Amino acid sequence: MTFHRFTKRIHAAVLVCLALALPAHAQTGRGPATPEEAAHVAQIATASDKDPVATMTSADGRWFQKWSDEVPDYNFNPDKAALWLMNGAAKGEFKRVVIFQHAVSTAAFQLQHHIQDPRKISENFAESLESVTLAGLEGVLRAYENMLPTHPAIRSAELDAALAARDKGTLAQFVAALPPMPRR
Repeated sequence: MTFHRFTKRIHAAVLVCLALALPAHAQTGRGPATPEEAAHVAQIATASDKDPVATMTSADGRWFQKWSDEVPDYNFNPDKAALWLMNGAAKGEFKRVVIFQHAVSTAAFQLQHHIQDPRKISENFAESLESVTLAGLEGVLRAYENMLPTHPAIRSAELDAALAARDKGTLAQFVAALPPMPRR
């Protein structure tokens, strides 16, 4: 399979996941996120920073994945950092871990800052979207750093470049230069 076809399949998979998740909100009949759930997501994100594989496969990881699909008042959608990660910054099986880490990091940030949908047009639209994207990538980089000593095969030149940008204080510029999300 060519890289182009693989990329198209990833994009299609992301769009299908989004399409499937949207009706789930209507079907669950559940209420908005509670303060207890927000605290739980923050705890999961902190645990995932240290050991994303264990967190992703734990009961908490499964709870987060189900909860993020069903909670009606928040939208947790892929962003350009998630697309960048899926398109090659993360390799092999590590890709699933990185995508989980990105999702839990962005969700924790959105809940903490009461950003229900960073894609909605508002007075601080660009700022909200960029800050959520940056928070997700920062979470991925924390997990990546913690995993490298025991999993050297996950090393990625792209993630190393993002680490270097973070360490120089230029991660926001790095994120701004990532390719944009495809238009729907």
